[in-house]
Amino acid sequence: MKQKSPTLFFSRRFSGNGIAGGALGLTLLASTSLPALAQSNEDLLHQLETLQKEMEVLKAQVQENKVAQQQTVETIQTVEKAVAAAPDKGIGSGHTGVELAISGQVNRGILAFDDGEKTDVLHVDNDNSSTRLRFTGKGNIDEEWSVGTQIEVQFESNSTASVNQENQRNVGVDSFTQRKLEFYVDHKDFGRVWLGQGDTASNGTAEQDLSGTDVVGYSGVSDLGGGLLFRNENDGTLSSISIGDAFSNLDGLSRDDRIRYDTPTFHGFKAAASLAADDRQDIAVFYNDTYDSIKVSGAAAAANISGELSRYDGSLSLLHLPSGISGTFAAGLDDFDESSRDERTFAYGKLGYQVHLFEIGKTALSVDYYRGDSQASNDDESNSAGFQFVQNIDKVGTELYIGTRWHEYEDDSATDYDDVLAVLAGGRVKF
Repeated sequence: MKQKSPTLFFSRRFSGNGIAGGALGLTLLASTSLPALAQSNEDLLHQLETLQKEMEVLKAQVQENKVAQQQTVETIQTVEKAVAAAPDKGIGSGHTGVELAISGQVNRGILAFDDGEKTDVLHVDNDNSSTRLRFTGKGNIDEEWSVGTQIEVQFESNSTASVNQENQRNVGVDSFTQRKLEFYVDHKDFGRVWLGQGDTASNGTAEQDLSGTDVVGYSGVSDLGGGLLFRNENDGTLSSISIGDAFSNLDGLSRDDRIRYDTPTFHGFKAAASLAADDRQDIAVFYNDTYDSIKVSGAAAAANISGELSRYDGSLSLLHLPSGISGTFAAGLDDFDESSRDERTFAYGKLGYQVHLFEIGKTALSVDYYRGDSQASNDDESNSAGFQFVQNIDKVGTELYIGTRWHEYEDDSATDYDDVLAVLAGGRVKF
């Protein structure tokens, strides 16, 4: 039998007894419900106390977070102030007010070649743009005058300009060699004077190139494999003529100990002149500007290499910015006065294309052709064609590249030479 609750039983039992029965029923009902209500109140009080403690813990955590946030903001502000002040102070210098910067690059590759008789692979430093280290300093005297310095050295192990079929490893000077050891004084209105070992005025005038592929191919075509020797076609023996002998872009006076003056830039134009030892002097003009959507870079120079040799060279490169298409041309002439030597000449052309195929950076491709006359001897001919591919990785200052070049050399002797095919793959990482 199902048991009835006491409250229900008594309310029914005395429901017919009027007021007395109702009072008794209510009394019994109250006596059974009050303990339950008391128990519920105690639970509620306990829960409220627990919630209050949890709220106090949360308040403490919020306060701690506010303190941590404020400390983070103060740290960020301190770092920002330090970064903003860094350009003024430089990364370190022995003299207050002189800004010092350190930069450089590593440029290594693998050179594969076929000289008509032999195919081999060499591990090289790319002489197009050698591995090097650079220190530059700059200080402002006032708003118009400033001074600067530059120390740049290179360290090439197995330079592409030196390795060949007979010397494949441990080629080159086992130490740093000089590139630039100079200082300058600059005035915003009067120009700049350089003193020391560095670029002569005509250096680079045959090498203006906006293709984006000059790290592996430009008018100096011999840099890719200049040390390789041509073979005699008849008996397969190595000749004494290297690619570097047969291919030159006649680019000014290179670098030398000199005094040089550069004018200020005016509407994109700048002129320069330098004087070195042994009566070596040169003059040059440079132009760099952008017309609407076309970027222009050009240069021309005349140099006296010696009392009997004068050199004239120039180059022009155009880049159509929206399409990425570029065209480059360079030429030069060596005039031998009062000599039986014929004029030495060269001409070079390149067609390039740059496009953003990948998010990591720009992709550049190009094809080029070189023609030289009387390079190594009178009436000889030098021909070269090449293809270049460069992939930039902007975030880490890196260029990955591959270039292939065919070389042909002919002279007026009875000797015929095998063509040389060379492929260079590698990378340049700047810092």
